[in-house]
Amino acid sequence: MRSINILALGVAMVTLTSGVARAQGDKRIHVNLGGGPTFNMGDIGDHFSTGWGPAVGVTLDMPNHRTAFQVEYAYRYFRLNESYVVPGATQFGANHQTHQIDFNYIANLTRPGSGIRGYVLAGPGLYYRKVDITQYVGTGIICDPFWYVCGAYPVEAVLGARGGWDWGFNVGGGVAFKFDNEAEFFIESRYHYVWGPDIEPNSQPIGQTLKGGTSNGQYMPLTFGLRF
Repeated sequence: MRSINILALGVAMVTLTSGVARAQGDKRIHVNLGGGPTFNMGDIGDHFSTGWGPAVGVTLDMPNHRTAFQVEYAYRYFRLNESYVVPGATQFGANHQTHQIDFNYIANLTRPGSGIRGYVLAGPGLYYRKVDITQYVGTGIICDPFWYVCGAYPVEAVLGARGGWDWGFNVGGGVAFKFDNEAEFFIESRYHYVWGPDIEPNSQPIGQTLKGGTSNGQYMPLTFGLRF
């Protein structure tokens, strides 16, 4: 009788464990936490150095686990590129910050359940970009789309934070390594393009013409993180 009871208990435990494993394997909602460097590209790379910051997102897998949809928030901070020279300024200090909310479509390149998962993703996003000018000693004539100013100003009017929300998109891919039933370590890189406001040319009474330009930005973060 004792042997039968032990056998029955063992069968019950195996059945329960199997059911839990199937439930975990069918998990469709995941959270990703990560961070890493962000490289600036194009003109914005001349103004600011490599940035850093965290990212957090929620992913909903489709029933076939081949595709998914993701909502992600990320914050990034960039210091002034020390080699950049601001015309007419003898001292200048600034930083650049971004808040992004992206909506991505993810396609897995490897079969469901694989220990190594390759994937690509893309989607639109909203980006709040802010530039904070913390120090300015100069003529008061300053024009640069990435400072969000163009004209002649009292020196104290140059200082301060400026920015706003802009539309953009991102596209990229990554590779994830499973180390638990549902947990992964991932490495991911994306290209982000953000459309910013145009700064109109400005003519000064002294005959100087300030060119203005566009504040469109290009960013490429490299993210290391966990997905569970």
